[in-house]
Amino acid sequence: MKLMSLNVAIVSLVLAGCSATSAMTNSGKQVAGYLYTSLNGETTNQVVSFERYEDGTLGRQRTYSTGSLGGANRSAGGDAAGDFDCQGAVQIIGEYLLVVNAGGNTVTVFDLDKDNGALTIKKNVDSGGTRPVSIAFTKKSSGANEYWVVVGNQWNNPNVQKGGAGEGPIEMYPNAAFHAPGGGHEQRLKERNIFLFSFNSSTGELSPERAIDTYVGTHGGPTTVEFNSDGTRLGVATWGIAHFATATPTHQKPSRVYVYDFDKTQGQATNTRYFQEDGIAGSIGFSWDKKAPQLYVSNFNLIREKRDHSLTVLRDDGHSTIKVANFGTGDGNDIDEACWTTLDPSGENLYVSSFGGNLISTFHVDARGQVDPIGRNAETAYVRRKDGTPAGDTKDMYVTLDGKFLYNLGAYQTFTVSRFDIAENGTLTLAREYRVDSATEKGAGAYNFLGLTGFDR
Repeated sequence: MKLMSLNVAIVSLVLAGCSATSAMTNSGKQVAGYLYTSLNGETTNQVVSFERYEDGTLGRQRTYSTGSLGGANRSAGGDAAGDFDCQGAVQIIGEYLLVVNAGGNTVTVFDLDKDNGALTIKKNVDSGGTRPVSIAFTKKSSGANEYWVVVGNQWNNPNVQKGGAGEGPIEMYPNAAFHAPGGGHEQRLKERNIFLFSFNSSTGELSPERAIDTYVGTHGGPTTVEFNSDGTRLGVATWGIAHFATATPTHQKPSRVYVYDFDKTQGQATNTRYFQEDGIAGSIGFSWDKKAPQLYVSNFNLIREKRDHSLTVLRDDGHSTIKVANFGTGDGNDIDEACWTTLDPSGENLYVSSFGGNLISTFHVDARGQVDPIGRNAETAYVRRKDGTPAGDTKDMYVTLDGKFLYNLGAYQTFTVSRFDIAENGTLTLAREYRVDSATEKGAGAYNFLGLTGFDR
């Protein structure tokens, strides 16, 4: 969930598949691949597919029911209108697509036809906790078709709003008792966890194994789970307790980024270490460097003194996880609520999207993992979405395999997908915005699109 004095909103997008017998549409355009997101609405969850053409444009949209509930709830969280955040909610493993159902506490496995992008539901599996939000996977040591899958179960996103002079009475969610001494924020819950599964990419069978770890409410539930490139380390970002819409965030508690050693033979996560810093309450998205043992983490709900910490670079040496650099996003003069990250396929360009400011900041990553903003001015360091986009809308991103296009969700209010063209130096240019046809409900929070992924045909 994110807001300063922002109201939050939900965006959903959808594109579709082409015919199974031809890679050409009726318009003569070549189908290059497909994109997928989940609507995560207030009723049954749906996955939307988008037909993607060689020139980057999106075409036909198709919608597939998961048969399980989405997690949106406009009546929850006061001004936040039920907003909550995560990264990695939709993943493709071989010929299957996996998606979380945040309100149904399940993971749906779909058969994925890579000729035409069509999905066929295979089964729903209990997520092993409450409010599943993120999926990570890595190959097992034995068997080419065997994977470990980890699901992050967030449980809730407790927060506090207002309470300063002229800001209105303080509001506490889910309730004041949760935040009181000895309250729920001090408890470790079995439902707030990361849960391990085995997955067979030949059969599509997703089999529960066990909970790997559970979390204390002070530092929140998982927002993103992700393995590093060789699967030997597992990263987990968590919520803290955010305090919004106030100049004096007295109830804020820091988020954490955990790293575990991961045994790919037994599926064991050991040697727990974590990073936390006062004044940073919302670590949402992160990406592992493709070569170096470091993570790029986006952070929101920053105190004013930490406004240059929208992006933190964390180095993990196997014993501790420490901050080696930090950066502001946008123009650096405002807290734009950075929340999502993605690296392009080369690993040289890092993108950070900001929920509040509706912008994407670009950073260059060199071979040693050194990070620098691309450009030093507003024309190159970041790009905004369409003029008039309401504050509090921008979420997940996806970069195509050829590194030519970046797609970005208007997930909470506009219910759109924005396309950006990527220049040789990694900078972005807004090209077009697409409305998600199946997001028919109106109002901020009616949907809270989760996840954005795709494949090349």
